[in-house]
Amino acid sequence: MYSQMTTRVKRESGDRKSLRKNLNSRRNQMKMVETRVRKIPQTRAAIRKRRVMNHMSQLETMTMMKAKELLPKRTADSNKGTYGKLLIIAGKKECTGCAILSSLAALRSGLGMVKVVSPKSNFTAVMNTVPEALFSSDTDDSSIRDDIVWADAVLIGPGIGTGNRAKRLVNLVLASRDIPVVIDADGINVIALNDQLKKALKKKAESDEVVITPHLMEMSRLCGLPVPEIKTKMKETAVQISAEYGVTTALKDAATVTSSPEGEIIVNTTGNNGMSTAGSGDVLAGVVGSFLAQSLPGYEAASLGVYVHGLAGDVAAEKYGVRGMKALDIAEALPEALLRIEG
Repeated sequence: MYSQMTTRVKRESGDRKSLRKNLNSRRNQMKMVETRVRKIPQTRAAIRKRRVMNHMSQLETMTMMKAKELLPKRTADSNKGTYGKLLIIAGKKECTGCAILSSLAALRSGLGMVKVVSPKSNFTAVMNTVPEALFSSDTDDSSIRDDIVWADAVLIGPGIGTGNRAKRLVNLVLASRDIPVVIDADGINVIALNDQLKKALKKKAESDEVVITPHLMEMSRLCGLPVPEIKTKMKETAVQISAEYGVTTALKDAATVTSSPEGEIIVNTTGNNGMSTAGSGDVLAGVVGSFLAQSLPGYEAASLGVYVHGLAGDVAAEKYGVRGMKALDIAEALPEALLRIEG
């Protein structure tokens, strides 16, 4: 359920890690418009089991009013560190666009800073398109761990492939603690193929916010159900996976369904068939990662991200039509979408 989101605490970048550790206990002290208390990690499994049984009674649809309530607040007295730092691990050599689209979308969604980890061959293309981004091609274990310490949230998966390098990177991210994570695309595919990574995902979600953003085929690989069956029971599938792994799930389709580990579920109301284009999912992952780095909880970051992404798609369709629009148009339409939400 949605709450009137809270007094936003102004803080310097160095304070964000300690604030995140206290996020769950702080939430328990808030006054809610409608009760939705996310328990501390030790009780999350019990809460999840009880609430999933009633998930259909908690079905919501996303609206512009709810989106406006959730938008991270901005203050006059702030700096780039105030609005979060997102680490994006994306784009093997053949998939440069994944790194570009996700990092551009993150910055277009209010993020303060973004760092892209991608092969050296992608440097020029990324810098020419997103000059505000930091860039690293160092993927040894110590470098990735240092990058994670720098960040307020991590996005991993877009275009990283499913080989040994991708498995190692996903494992490093899942082994991290005290940092929220978005897992998209090949990050999901890698986990679906590896039982040890499935266990690592569950372990990570016991202590930190984790959001996964699968399309139907990626969900099929993860849960083992055929795509036609998933399509006929989107809500049930999303809730089942969220409960099994302890994650927020944004199951992408014409009407994307987002579910929380506790069984809450919300259906998106924005977007159009012009968004069925290569790179659209990378844009969404960047938006969700941006909101997560700006300290929104996982369910709220995903629900808001899906709505904003869809609205940006609607803005792009107004300009280019559903046949002519592309993923970059969606990313570039994000500022207009946010302006419409803010009113």
